[in-house]
Amino acid sequence: MSSCTFNEINQTESNNQKEIDGYISRSSLKLQKSPEGMYYTINSAKSTGKQAFNTAVIKFYYKMSLLNETKLDSTAKSLGQLKGMVWGATSNILNLPLSYLKEGESGTFILPSALAFGGNSYTDIPAFSVIKLEIEVVSIRTEAEQLQDFQTLYKITNPEITASGLIFKKLVEDPKGAQVTTGHTVKVNYTGRFSYGVLQNDATSGKLIYDSSFNAGTFTFVVGTGAVIAGFDEGILKMKVGEKAALIMPSKIAYGANGNSTIPPNSPLYFEVEVAGAL
Repeated sequence: MSSCTFNEINQTESNNQKEIDGYISRSSLKLQKSPEGMYYTINSAKSTGKQAFNTAVIKFYYKMSLLNETKLDSTAKSLGQLKGMVWGATSNILNLPLSYLKEGESGTFILPSALAFGGNSYTDIPAFSVIKLEIEVVSIRTEAEQLQDFQTLYKITNPEITASGLIFKKLVEDPKGAQVTTGHTVKVNYTGRFSYGVLQNDATSGKLIYDSSFNAGTFTFVVGTGAVIAGFDEGILKMKVGEKAALIMPSKIAYGANGNSTIPPNSPLYFEVEVAGAL
């Protein structure tokens, strides 16, 4: 049984290698081979030398295809549709190729099935397929740079920066509104955004709305009880009923190093919030 399994693995590796060798020959490519078994070539003419480290966001264009040129997935460069990814947050087929690229660089990468989808098959991807990726890294932004990007993108000038790192700016003031305090049950409207766009929402501007009370009705919670993330609680406590504000949160007062099902780990966040009522 073990012998049979090893034979199948060896046969798959042999078939992949023949396919790769044939493609390289037909395409007249000069590729290097990585220690992992990936074939690649990199164009570093526009390199800034900046590398991605954990918590940084890497923004890039890519095209994924089979070696017969069947396109499987891609961004749309002509539309400015960048893909954004928090480095080190998830495990996927893009990680290995991206680890070889610096900001400004582009490359072609050929991954044997063992480094791609293995024996899994999908609608357009047969089991044990060799995958080609063409990637161009446009920018790499640290968390501190992302916090600054939020301020630039949404024109947040002269904000208050609290001891926790919350960047706070009132957009609409209401001097006559009741001050929100701990223990109040508040009703708020909000929109939350990442510092980068992906294809599903608003990709061309990078203003990805990942959550909004406008899709589900006014959000109600008790302030100061840990019902929401720390940065949201802190921001609401600085507001009065009827006011609107921008809250820019470093990840440590958002969803932290763990993230959740929607928020990648180490993600700074931007919120526009309105306090509609308080009891």
